[in-house]
Amino acid sequence: MCSRYTVGADPKTLTERFGAFPAPGLKPRFNMAPSQEAPVLFAAPERRMALLKWGLLPAWAKGPQAKPQINARAETLLDKPFFREAFRWRRALIPADGWYEWPKKGADKAPRYFSLQTGELFAFAGLWEPGNFTVITVAPNPVVARFHDRMPAMLPRDAEAEWLDPKTPIDRLQELLRPYPSGLLAVRAVSPRIGSTAVDEPSLRDIAANAQGDLF
Repeated sequence: MCSRYTVGADPKTLTERFGAFPAPGLKPRFNMAPSQEAPVLFAAPERRMALLKWGLLPAWAKGPQAKPQINARAETLLDKPFFREAFRWRRALIPADGWYEWPKKGADKAPRYFSLQTGELFAFAGLWEPGNFTVITVAPNPVVARFHDRMPAMLPRDAEAEWLDPKTPIDRLQELLRPYPSGLLAVRAVSPRIGSTAVDEPSLRDIAANAQGDLF
């Protein structure tokens, strides 16, 4: 799953990369957590950016069982009413420059930070409802699989417009939801300070002082 990520670019850089005016209140974030507001891009009818709460909750979902969902599995988007309509009609780009995971395997439990080797911004595939959103996850590529059994669906830059386009066929949308190539990713052990949502600073992405390094 993806439960913490970063979008550390300044508003000007974010705007230039994704071609939309910055959302009011936009600022760099280095420890984005569920229930917090994050920048989301969608087409309505032209591309725009807004700050939405992380955790999808359709308006019809009521009662104690109606819990916001921060992730949606790509394999079951059409099977679950919670996500089905959003997948068809309310797809989003979630800007990011990396994400954190706590390893599920082995004795080494140091959190890892995953990013593009270039350090560039990219987009998670997401879904939105009024006021909130979720990040879609897929099976891991070989790099991520060494630490976790899921990874966020990262969209190639040339597929971002296609993901947002309401005319894109469902079959094609499903093809876009696949593990990102391992060779394009970088991973490093980082400080466990990311466990506190009160800590939100660039140094969270620095390699941990006692890290041995992750070699692939």
